[in-house]
Formats: sequence, structure tokens, C-alpha cells
Amino acid sequence: MKRNVYATYDVFPSAKGASTHIKEMILEASNHCDELQLFCLRGNNSLPAVQTDGTIFIKRYYNEEKMNYLEKASLFSKQLYVDIQKNKESIQIGHFRDVWSGMGLVMEPTIKTIFEVNALTSLELPYRYQNLTPSFLQKLRNLESQCLNKSDVIITPSNVTKEYLINEYGIPKEKITHIPNGAHIPNTFEKPEDAPNQYIIYFGAIQPWQGVDVLLKAMTYLEDFKELKLVICLSVKERAFKPFKKLVEKLNLQKRVIIKSKLKKTELYNYIHFAEASIAPLKACDRNIVQGCSPLKVLETMACKTALIASELPVVNELVSEKEALLFEPDREQDLARCIRFILDTPEKKLEYVTNAFQKVLDHFLWNTQKEKLKKVYEDLITTNE
Repeated sequence: MKRNVYATYDVFPSAKGASTHIKEMILEASNHCDELQLFCLRGNNSLPAVQTDGTIFIKRYYNEEKMNYLEKASLFSKQLYVDIQKNKESIQIGHFRDVWSGMGLVMEPTIKTIFEVNALTSLELPYRYQNLTPSFLQKLRNLESQCLNKSDVIITPSNVTKEYLINEYGIPKEKITHIPNGAHIPNTFEKPEDAPNQYIIYFGAIQPWQGVDVLLKAMTYLEDFKELKLVICLSVKERAFKPFKKLVEKLNLQKRVIIKSKLKKTELYNYIHFAEASIAPLKACDRNIVQGCSPLKVLETMACKTALIASELPVVNELVSEKEALLFEPDREQDLARCIRFILDTPEKKLEYVTNAFQKVLDHFLWNTQKEKLKKVYEDLITTNE
């Protein structure tokens, strides 16, 4: 039996954008083997620890409530190594998303490896745990360097990330393949019964680099639009919004902000489609400017035929130009409010943005287009392994 492994220190499935990306990657990876083994986090007891779905075998480790981050990450890495050893002779390709998933794979010389760098733990973890020591972060960078250097292929959804890996870690550019995120085109839309008459939308996670605070402050400059609401569709539990509630109260926005949590994709796309605009207010911070990302919310907004307003950052400019979206200066709530006002006041221009953006998704950013690029990576690795 020929096996491939896809390993990720993420809960799968979940409402997060990462889960959408993982799903598309594993569907393609499963086309190149008899069995794809997916190793991931369990999250909670609602997901089975072991599951088989066609030719995909899924094993999930550990519930999120039981351990701290480092304990869980270390145990995940060790257990993954044990499970890889059971079938290492039959594994062709090990595809991983982070150092915790990668160490056990790059240590096996017979396994061809793909390091999918969507984010680097050494840059993202300090946003979550602000008291991490420089020595600990250096250890993380050393682990990242090992995984980057030992992997056979690196894929990344952003050219910004690609350049960072070349300049910061000395990775040869020919080793890195750029595969952006993608989108599916929804078949139909039906306006949710409880959707406001007029609203803008933010959807996704709410880490500090997402700029939700900037968007909330921008709403205070739009008080003359009496009916305008802000719908925030969280990909995480509603309790994650708690740090922003004081800001909502301070800005007197309690009656203008509506929170939804962990919606199914169909329902989320309906909310996006009927919004006046979808906002991607990414901040000008290291995570977005130095490391890079490929914001899925940008592409899914375009695929839902909704006007996009986004921070003007290199990672956004990789996906859209001023023909497809209104771009504003990052971290500037007044400039964001200006763009929202423009969309509300000029429906004909809004339609032009929507039309151009939708065509760009069709031409360049469908998931099938991106998976064709991944298909070539797999075929090339399998060929060199024979």
C-alpha cells in the first residue's frame, strides 16, 4: 500500500479559514496514494479520535482543554513520530504545516517531505503568549530552520512569505513553490431571515493582526447611516469576542454590532453576499508585512459577489488591485470609514468592483486552479522517489 501523510497542529474540521485550506490540500494529496493519513488535533469530544472517510484515515490527538500549548505541542510531535514509524516503509510523501507536525517526518530519509508554510510559529505565537522569552523563540526558529532545510519542497500561499523564507532563513528560491489560497463559487444565495436591511460584514478569526478594533472605530464615523449595522461572523467561539466588548461599549456601538459564531459555510456565504461590503482590515504588523499571509476572506468575498474593502498591504495587493477592491491605509479608521461611505453612496461603482473581482477569481483563484499546482508538486516528488 502506498501512503501519504498530511500532518497539522490544527483542529480539523473547524470553522476557521485554515480548515478550508486543509480540506483542499488533503483532497488533492489523497489522489496520489492508496491511503492518506491525516494527523491533526481533536479539539473536543464532538470529533472522533479515529475516523475513516473513503481512502482518508484520520487520527486526532488531545482535547484542547486538557493541556497548555507547549505540553500539547510536544506530545503531539512525539505521538506523531510514533505513528509515522508504524508505516514508514509505505509512506511516499509527508506533507506538514508546522514544526510540531514536521519534525517526525523530516527525520525519515525515505519520506519525501513538503513543508506548507502558511505561518511561522515563532512569529505568530508571541501574539498569543506575550511573555515568551527570546531564548524560547530562538529555539522555535531553530526548529523551523531544520524543517525548512530538511524538507524537499516548500509551498507557501504568499510571495511575501516566500521572500521572507529566502531572506531570513537562506532557503533557495527554487525550493519554494507559490500556491495561493482559492475559493469555490457558491451555487445560489438566500438572504438570512435575521439579516439586517443594510449591513457591512467582517468574517473570520479575530487575532490582534486582523484589525477588528480598527473596523469598530470606523463605525463611529458612519453614524449618519442610521440603519447601517456591522455583522461579525466569527470562525471561533463567541467568547473569543469578549476582549472587544468593552470597546463596543466605549464606542456606544451595542445596537449596531451583531455577532454570529461558527456558521456553516452556506449560511456564512449568504451573509457575505447580501452585505453592502466585506471588510478585511488587516494591520500593518510583522505578521502581515514581514511573514505574510494569503487572506482567505479576500477571495471568498470576491467569490460571493460582494464589494471588498481591504487594507492596502503587499499580501492584499498579490490578490487584488484597485480595479477589484477599495483599498485603505492600514490602521486608519477614518480612511476605512471613507471607503465604506463611498461604497454606500455609489452603487454603480460598487457593481464595477464586484464584477471585476468575481472575474478575477474565475481567472486566477479557483481552488481547482491551485490544486493543479499542488498536483504537479506531488507528481514530481513521486517521480523522483521511484
